[in-house]
Amino acid sequence: MLMLDARTLAAQLRQPHGEAALAVGESMNRSNAALNQAAIALLAVTTQERGLEIGPGNAAFAPLLLQADGSKYLGIELSSAMVEAGNQGLASAGLADRATLRPGDAHALPVANASIDAALAVNTLYFWPDLAPVLTEIARVLRRGGRLCLAFGDATFMRSLPFSEDFQLHELDAVELALRVAGFSVCGWRAHRETAAGNDGQRRDKHFHLLLAQRR
Repeated sequence: MLMLDARTLAAQLRQPHGEAALAVGESMNRSNAALNQAAIALLAVTTQERGLEIGPGNAAFAPLLLQADGSKYLGIELSSAMVEAGNQGLASAGLADRATLRPGDAHALPVANASIDAALAVNTLYFWPDLAPVLTEIARVLRRGGRLCLAFGDATFMRSLPFSEDFQLHELDAVELALRVAGFSVCGWRAHRETAAGNDGQRRDKHFHLLLAQRR
């Protein structure tokens, strides 16, 4: 369990850094494992597709996005510590020829126009105060017909977390509207509920939304 006060934990979840970075990365992997698996299943990357993950931490779930033959993976991550750890992990798993992490920000993705088939962002919306520029940027890098899966905590549930005070919480209908305005068609929704420990080590009932959208 991470022994960090709520504000320090929030800052670390936004961008793992310093001596706590690797422990924060592993904590996020444990806390978000089931949610990541559900989101990856909904996104359903297929043969030869190029996938993009925004804010993947140390990319622990990248292998699940690489199950299809010939698929490729690119992770864009704010934390330099997570980029280094993630690329080491991918190399150790023999995936360096198909997967890589790069430093970058969702507001200015270092990715070519219409070069991505499927994009994923799990528990990152809280760090996008304004959804419009980020969703527009994701639309830019997705090919027409490409897919985006967003996984994020229900706002009511998120307000119960002591470390979410500085997070930007988005209601489900507001996210759906922002997607449509940015050039997406919402084509799928799932509720994800589980009872498990969070990043603060406390066990609680969790409630998340998974939205699947297609680039028009």
